[in-house]
Amino acid sequence: MGKIDNKRSHFRHAIEVPILLIDENGVEHEVFTGNVSDCGLYLTVTVEQRPALGSVVQVQVMTPMGDGSAAPINRAKVMRYDSFGVGLRFLFDEE
Repeated sequence: MGKIDNKRSHFRHAIEVPILLIDENGVEHEVFTGNVSDCGLYLTVTVEQRPALGSVVQVQVMTPMGDGSAAPINRAKVMRYDSFGVGLRFLFDEE
C-alpha cells in the first residue's frame, strides 16, 4: 500500500472518545471517534449507522465535562465516508 498524501490543514489527533451521533432524521447512534481536529472529526460507524453524504448531523461527546455537565452539541456536515466510518466538518456559524 502506498503512502497517502495528507493535504489537510489541521493536525489529526488519534483518540477514541464515545460520541452521540444524531442523524438528519433524529436517529441517535452511539459511536466512537477515530481522530479529531480543530475543524472536524472522523467517526467509526457501521454502514447501517452511516449518515448520508452531505447531510448535517449533530455530535456530542458522551463523557461529562469536568464540572459534571453534559458536553455541548455541535453541528457537522458529512464530507466523506469509507468502509470504516465518516469524516465530518464542524459547522460553526455556517449552513
